[in-house]
Amino acid sequence: MIEKEGIYTGPNESDFKSVQDMQYETMLKGNVSVVYPEREMVDLSFEELHEEFSRRAELRAKIERKEYDVAIEIQTDRPIAIGWFADTHIAGVDLDYDRLKWEVDEIRRNPYMRVLLGGDLVDGFCWNPAQFGDVGNLDEQHLYLHKMLDYMGRDKILAGVMGSHEKWARRTGIDSYNDIRRNIPIFDGIGVVNLWVNDVNYRGVIAHELKGHSYINPNHQQKRFVMENGRYDFVLSAHTHTGAEQSQYIGNKKSVFLSGKTFKRTDDFLDTKGFTRKGEDSLGTNWIIFSHDKFMMRTMSSTAEAIETMGMI
Repeated sequence: MIEKEGIYTGPNESDFKSVQDMQYETMLKGNVSVVYPEREMVDLSFEELHEEFSRRAELRAKIERKEYDVAIEIQTDRPIAIGWFADTHIAGVDLDYDRLKWEVDEIRRNPYMRVLLGGDLVDGFCWNPAQFGDVGNLDEQHLYLHKMLDYMGRDKILAGVMGSHEKWARRTGIDSYNDIRRNIPIFDGIGVVNLWVNDVNYRGVIAHELKGHSYINPNHQQKRFVMENGRYDFVLSAHTHTGAEQSQYIGNKKSVFLSGKTFKRTDDFLDTKGFTRKGEDSLGTNWIIFSHDKFMMRTMSSTAEAIETMGMI
């Protein structure tokens, strides 16, 4: 039997500790420390964090050009017609491209016509099977939109709002309005327009989509908005493709409401949800004619109606 070197710490055989045991116990009592001589943990105060977050928020707002209201001044010798140019859904397969081109041509050549952009100008689908219903990819839709607005004339566009479809496309990194914002106010979803036509002031709101929906009253969204937020001279929203115009006196002053139309007859989603294919009269742009020498607004259900009325006043 090989004897082990060690000691007994008690009267029993189990109290024996070998040299290796004692060396191991000694090792376990070792003292090791680790330091990072060049590393410094910075503890920022609330005041420092507050100042930095405020600075970043201001910078982000400048970069993204966020706007919530705008003043627009128009000098004119006749009433001015402003179209609610919304839901064109560029790239849709079943879209009335001939009507779209005709309306853009009319807006382009008529000096007394201007537009507000109502959003969803491109289809912007970035997933399948929705993309199967488009005739152009996102880059091609972006190009068509910009060429169309250039052709119409950027000076024809007073302001606009982003729609849900453009925001879908924005998730891929394509912002259809990024360069447009340099010269034209584009609201993220809703904005206040303080419009002056000569010395006549009209204060309104434009939005892609407002709360609520009613198949009985297609202008329900605009009416609900003024009931919840106070009276405006005009309230324009889109998204539903219903196309409706309404005038109403709130207190002793007139307000006008537009629910935007569309240029898309239908698509796979609308078919699936039971929406019937839209006919010619339900497509296009609806309008408000603003008088230049007195407070007066007249709603028009189509571009043709606006052109004919403008020729008589």
